[in-house]
Amino acid sequence: MSTPPPPLDRPVWVHLDRLYGPPDSPGPIADPVPGGLLVATTRVPGLLKRWARAVDGRWFGRVNFAVCDAYGAVVAEHLAVLVPASALTPRDEEPRR
Repeated sequence: MSTPPPPLDRPVWVHLDRLYGPPDSPGPIADPVPGGLLVATTRVPGLLKRWARAVDGRWFGRVNFAVCDAYGAVVAEHLAVLVPASALTPRDEEPRR
C-alpha cells in the first residue's frame, strides 16, 4: 500500500466573490445585526493542501481558510474545502522583517 504525497501547503488567496457568487442585494446593509455581518466579497488568505480534478476537466483546490465578519472576527473556519481553481490565486509570502 502506498502512502499519499505530503500536502502542498502553498499560500493562496481565496476570492470569496468568485467562490460564493455576486451579492444578491443591490448594496450594503444599513442596519447591521448584532455580532457583525459576514464579509463575503473580498479575498482571504488560504493554504492550498492539494489539487483535485473533476471528471469534466475542471481543477479544484483543497484549501483551508477562514471567513470573518466586518469586525475581523472569525465566523467560520473552513478546512479542506474544495474551491474552484478560478477562485484561487497565488499569494506571495510577505518578506520577514
